[in-house]
Amino acid sequence: FNSAAGQGGGGQMSSHEEMNGGSIPMHFRVNTEGISDEAQQAVVDSIRVVPNFPKPGLFFKDLSLLLGKPAAFGSTIDALVHKYAGRGITAVVGIECRGFCFAAPVAIALKVPFVPFRKPGKLPCKSIGIDFKQSAGKHSAYFGKDRLEMHEDALTAGSKVLIIDDLLGTGSTMFGACELVEKVGATVVECACIVEVKELAGRARVKRNIFILIEDAED
Repeated sequence: FNSAAGQGGGGQMSSHEEMNGGSIPMHFRVNTEGISDEAQQAVVDSIRVVPNFPKPGLFFKDLSLLLGKPAAFGSTIDALVHKYAGRGITAVVGIECRGFCFAAPVAIALKVPFVPFRKPGKLPCKSIGIDFKQSAGKHSAYFGKDRLEMHEDALTAGSKVLIIDDLLGTGSTMFGACELVEKVGATVVECACIVEVKELAGRARVKRNIFILIEDAED
């Protein structure tokens, strides 16, 4: 499928498009049999590709248009639900903050708890967390630490967890989320993201099962 959003997204320009000279057309593959070809095309048409953001040489897949189109957004959720229904998932984790947009409706559809993983100091009750190292991507040195936290009663040992985020970049945050799930004796069934910045080689950092819903068609 070709991304029509890459050709202007209905003629409206975002600030990022203005800064980077506009988005570009790309071809994508939607990894699902759970929605129709027409719905898949609508999803692909809602992906805006911004070159040289957040740094030169990268192609950022902006999901803002997708979130603003109820039919395409709903089809994205339907595709994820179709993928994970019947897999024995007992909880869905969403990573702050855009991961919440996709994880919460999937949890509702699967009839399991939604567990938000948050940055430090955001949770009102007693929490448990994990520190992890951040990097700028493939072959880059670690440049600092980050942390994710959840309420201490959010997950229990033996839980079978699906972790959802919007985008897989360097993989550092997803890696930290997996470590936090496993810290309480729960199991990561799979990590799911809507899109991926392949140049950052996040899969190698996470080292767990990863599903990308919308991939570059050239892969």
